[in-house]
Amino acid sequence: MRGIPSSFLVFFFAFVFLLEFISYCGFRMLINQLRPKLKTYISIIYISLSISATALLLYSFANPEIIRQSRNYTFFIVVISVAFINLFPKGYFALATLISYPFRPLGNLKGQLIWLYGSFLISLGIFLVILHGIFVGRYNLDIKEHELYFSDLPIQLDGLKVVQLSDFHLGSFAKNVHNLDRSVKIIQQIEPDVLLFTGDLVNNFSDELAGYEPYLKKLTARYGKLAIQGNHDYGDYSQWRDSTSKLQNLELIRNGLTNAGFDLLLNRWTKVQIRDTSICIIGVENWGHKPFPQYARLDMALDSIPINYFKILMTHDPEHWKAKVVPETDIPLTLSGHTHGGQFALKIAGVEFSPIYFYQKLWGGLYQSDNQYLYVNRGLGTIGFPGRIEMRPEITILTLRRAKSH
Repeated sequence: MRGIPSSFLVFFFAFVFLLEFISYCGFRMLINQLRPKLKTYISIIYISLSISATALLLYSFANPEIIRQSRNYTFFIVVISVAFINLFPKGYFALATLISYPFRPLGNLKGQLIWLYGSFLISLGIFLVILHGIFVGRYNLDIKEHELYFSDLPIQLDGLKVVQLSDFHLGSFAKNVHNLDRSVKIIQQIEPDVLLFTGDLVNNFSDELAGYEPYLKKLTARYGKLAIQGNHDYGDYSQWRDSTSKLQNLELIRNGLTNAGFDLLLNRWTKVQIRDTSICIIGVENWGHKPFPQYARLDMALDSIPINYFKILMTHDPEHWKAKVVPETDIPLTLSGHTHGGQFALKIAGVEFSPIYFYQKLWGGLYQSDNQYLYVNRGLGTIGFPGRIEMRPEITILTLRRAKSH
């Protein structure tokens, strides 16, 4: 693809071919006891599927603009799905095959076959887990509920129900409105006081909004719904004919949010009247470590806020909280998205861990620094890998409390 060095591509596909070859050698050992005719048929099927998957990958790399500039993500979803389904199970099985070879010099052919059969079953399990993540996991909604306690919360706001949504990435739904429709119905049942959307409405293009406008309009809250933009909403990951086209795309995305009834906060704050008091909702444009664009102006967004207002900040990238919000402000509650929780997690004895932690420490859930809280929503959609494995799409319900009961 454009921007990827040719030397890396040569190395990558050499690795893919080596992986395919080693895993096939291991597979041949497994089927060696079968009748010759059956063994031939199975080998032909195996090789044909491997060639097809690799050819699809080669075609996508040879024609990067088909993916980069397409307004239809179907081909991209197919390529990524096939790559994950094919390479990850085979990667494990190829490694297991290499580990099995020392069995032979020791004269333990039976031990080698037992090892390979067990490894093949694990590879099959990996295959099924990935399939489940693509076809089931990405639609398996999770509702996370938390009560947060603040000593300076006005008594009139005690029990305020804030619902957070994030990272729709509408293009990745491939025009399947079911997930958004179901989310809307759930939120209507929740009856939130305030609804906050923390960015990444689309992957790149305003066209992705088509067909979803009625569902966005149905999202309602008693005292209003507000939104910010995420890194993908700016069109920075696509190539444009000129700067005017990019700005027009950005304006259409912003109009999509405002036409749906969202108050779009771009480096500004607004007062939300709740009963006989007010709450201050602050929204900044995207902030992130490179290569993510930094449009956020926190100083501008905080300008002229009355001292006694309880403040909630929306900032798409949670790293902003650690880098700027905690050291420079006293904002008690910050809401972010962006990470998707890595769309993959391991759960052991009830403890959830995402490998994205090694890249982004604040990857999902609730964090606290003294009297300041951050909540990172895992998002509703997907980007890149079109699935979720033990990292379900999320609707967050945060209930604000004035003081914790003892």
